[in-house]
Amino acid sequence: MKILRVIPVLLVVLTTLSYPVTVVAGSHVDPAFIKVVSVETAPTVDGVLDENAWARRYDRLVFNAGMGTGDVDFAVTGGVEVQAPYTDTTSTIVKIVHDGLDLYISLDSDDKSVCRFNGSWEGDGLFMKVKDASGTDVEYKLYFNLEGTDPDIHLELPGLYPTSAEGAAFKKAGTIVNDTTGIDAGYTAEMVIHLADLGFTDPYSDVQVLINIFDPDGYTGVSGEAWDVGSFYKAWWGSEWGPDMRILRLSDPPNRIALATEDDIVMDGQITESFWGGAETVIVGRDTHGSTGGYYSQWSDPANDYTDASEAVIRFVHKGELLYIAVESNDMSVGKWSPGWEADGLFLWMTDKGDYAPAARKEIKAMYFSGVEGDGISFETNDQIPTGSAEGVSFEPEGTVTHTGTNGDDAGYSLELVINTADYGYEVGDTVRLSAVIWDLDYSSADEYDAAIADYAPEWWGTQWADPNFERYFMYRGVVLSSSPVSTDNSIAGPTDFSLSQNYPNPFNAGTVINISVPAAGNANLEIYNVLGHNVATLYNGYLSAGSHSFSWNSLGDNNQQVSTGMYFYRLTVGDQVATKKMVMIK
Repeated sequence: MKILRVIPVLLVVLTTLSYPVTVVAGSHVDPAFIKVVSVETAPTVDGVLDENAWARRYDRLVFNAGMGTGDVDFAVTGGVEVQAPYTDTTSTIVKIVHDGLDLYISLDSDDKSVCRFNGSWEGDGLFMKVKDASGTDVEYKLYFNLEGTDPDIHLELPGLYPTSAEGAAFKKAGTIVNDTTGIDAGYTAEMVIHLADLGFTDPYSDVQVLINIFDPDGYTGVSGEAWDVGSFYKAWWGSEWGPDMRILRLSDPPNRIALATEDDIVMDGQITESFWGGAETVIVGRDTHGSTGGYYSQWSDPANDYTDASEAVIRFVHKGELLYIAVESNDMSVGKWSPGWEADGLFLWMTDKGDYAPAARKEIKAMYFSGVEGDGISFETNDQIPTGSAEGVSFEPEGTVTHTGTNGDDAGYSLELVINTADYGYEVGDTVRLSAVIWDLDYSSADEYDAAIADYAPEWWGTQWADPNFERYFMYRGVVLSSSPVSTDNSIAGPTDFSLSQNYPNPFNAGTVINISVPAAGNANLEIYNVLGHNVATLYNGYLSAGSHSFSWNSLGDNNQQVSTGMYFYRLTVGDQVATKKMVMIK
């Protein structure tokens, strides 16, 4: 049933290495994009990764000749052994955060031989291309490519933007650059790119990049040194020089404003009160700019793709110290994960004012725990929540039958919660600290559970677990109890137009993303055709809730065969509305 909805996205690491490479298929291999989380305090660019921003647990790229994937570890596109024999097998962790339009990149390498390659321009470190706001490629290099004994790292800036970045490195104890007499301990490095200098204006933009990590070993950095004195391996996310790019999705707003209302909420889960139309939102979902991160597992079949990539719109309004929260999800498979306790819905963490210790966390769960067909949510709290301090209800629209797969696709669900923040020391004007986790367990009801197709996919704004054993430097997000009044629009804000956006990246190689918006729910069809009019992929065919949606394609046809380089057309049909655009696939 799932395979008919969206074709599986399987991205494969390509490499010319002569020895086996361990790669785990699935969504952690060569991602088309990674989310870039926001920081409360910008890192100091001194090369020393001592800020909490770098210690936190979020998506990261791992450059390593034999790297597989893990929870937050994403493997890159490929690599090449430039000069054999490469035996160092260095791991370089690349993490990326943003402070508005300042993009911070860190490298943490365990390289045992830090040096310049031969007498060339290359050396250990980072080579990166970024498309500026006009689509022009610009290059940044932060690497050890200078001659001499133990030189510092070298930052090279693009001619178009000669003051757009800063960079620095720290050599770990025992590391001497260009010295072949001992074993190095690696290095760390930091760079900031000021995206505003590149013409970007939206702090939640998609930034197209390619990232290379160079790893020469055994060279002294002297010009004219023979290639076979040492070895050299390089790896890249995207392609080595282009044109294949990847996306840094600037995401994760650190705060949202809860505007004030004088109206009482009607606790029916339907989100029909007039104040919701003027509420600020955060959209939590795998493809959105709103959430901090997520975790995806397809259990026994890692090649299975997360086809029902649901999105949840979370809204905030307050009446005095009463915080109103609404959640609207387009989930097509609503229920409980039958092997365990997890279920679709909202798992919210809160704190007392000024007390962010893990032991003081407040747990509020509005989740589909029962497992009984047709049931709404179970509302649960931990013993840190005073009796009567919080309540929540759900609403299941026509088309949603929870906890079963025999009735076709569901039409999502909605939730309404009210929390008395005064019980935790907050008052109007304060910023309530919380973390919102939206669980998305698909095709896992007892009557349809099959580990080969079931999806387990929580996505969060803030932190998944406020537990130092799991998230050592966990982070809460802020909801400001503003004194400004909410507007009294009589409808929920949402797309008013039917639209089909241009895919990105375009042209593309390994994968591309298509965004659509529909103002009303209905049957939808999204297909891809070649220039002869032959269908090569059906990305969606079924009931689609109102809102914005994203779909991925990695240029595999329905028969899992790579399609040819060239022009393709993608067509969206919703009711009697049709839109078509073209895209280009290159190899």
